[in-house]
Amino acid sequence: MGLNSLMPIIILLLCIFKYCNAQSKVFDIIHFGAKPDGKTDNSKALSSAWSGACENNGGGVVLIPAQGRFLVLPLLLQGPCHGVIRIQLDGELLAPSDKQFATGDYWLSIQNVNNLFIDGLGRLTGSGSSAWPSHSANRPISMKLNNINTASIKNISSYDSKLFHFAVHGSRDVTFDHITVVAPGDSPNTDGIHISSSSGINIMHSTIGTGDDCISLGPGSKSINITNVYCGPGHGISIGSLGKYPNEENVFEVTVRDSTFVGTTNGARIKSWSSSYSSMVSKVTFVNLQMNNVKNPIIIDQSYCPDSCGPNDMSKSKVQIEDVRYEGIRGSSNTQVAVDFECSQVLPCQGIVLQDINLTFNGGGQSTSICHNVKGSTFGQQLPPSCL
Repeated sequence: MGLNSLMPIIILLLCIFKYCNAQSKVFDIIHFGAKPDGKTDNSKALSSAWSGACENNGGGVVLIPAQGRFLVLPLLLQGPCHGVIRIQLDGELLAPSDKQFATGDYWLSIQNVNNLFIDGLGRLTGSGSSAWPSHSANRPISMKLNNINTASIKNISSYDSKLFHFAVHGSRDVTFDHITVVAPGDSPNTDGIHISSSSGINIMHSTIGTGDDCISLGPGSKSINITNVYCGPGHGISIGSLGKYPNEENVFEVTVRDSTFVGTTNGARIKSWSSSYSSMVSKVTFVNLQMNNVKNPIIIDQSYCPDSCGPNDMSKSKVQIEDVRYEGIRGSSNTQVAVDFECSQVLPCQGIVLQDINLTFNGGGQSTSICHNVKGSTFGQQLPPSCL
């Protein structure tokens, strides 16, 4: 075989080598001047490493090494990029202790990226304790993912966010796997993972303990699968609150399964504002859930009004809730009312199904159910006795 006949093979091998080399190129923030002393501002180093990986043909790896605490000021990391982007979070990223940032609603924001992978045994530390007493709505989210298509966030931890730990908006096909979220049970609005206007979101094998919802699903949450989540402390897994603003997107095709709630305010919750704009929740399944000492194991609250509402506003939500199934929900309630359906007078809940429910009252005596403005059916065991 002559040299001329070998040339196509040689060129192919060179192209493969070049492609693989580009794919695996690592951009270590230390090489861009980062110092893991918990004091130096490493925002520029992280931004430069991101730019290098994003602009590299075939993508690259942004490495935060396990060498200490890297203080990072609010930072926007954005695409589009030239290939797969990986963030290897082995160390700790530390947020400033400021109560709020000039950037507004985020500490770290990643947007306009296809094929994003975040992995490692590192952590995000949100330094939230300085901001919690203010209860300000302007507190930043620790990590905001906006317009992300195909992503995996795996193994990392988030501690003490000022507001939400993770927020996903306008994205699709994003998976959270083996995530740990930690914040005190009294830390305000520190939702573990908040989803809005997104589809194909999977949350699995994760432990979330915080001061608000472990997972919250806002308007436009579609095709959401939540599996094997340990929730507590916190406010449970919530759909809503919905109907606060006009033209909200509907919520549909949500499954929560094989999960455990310990000492939470709520278990499986759907909530809408008492006097609301129109929208819909449909095709929701809660299956095989363990409730341990939960205040409201099963609850639909369409009279949600954390501020002051007049009597004429109560139970007049225009959010239609339909086709919701609760199956294999068991454990204990720390209030006597273990199943509470407070649906809208204007648009009663439709197609609610209870199957194999076994919820006892920790205080002794019979657990009970409440049904207002709800239509549905029951199958199998019903403890408390159903009011449907």
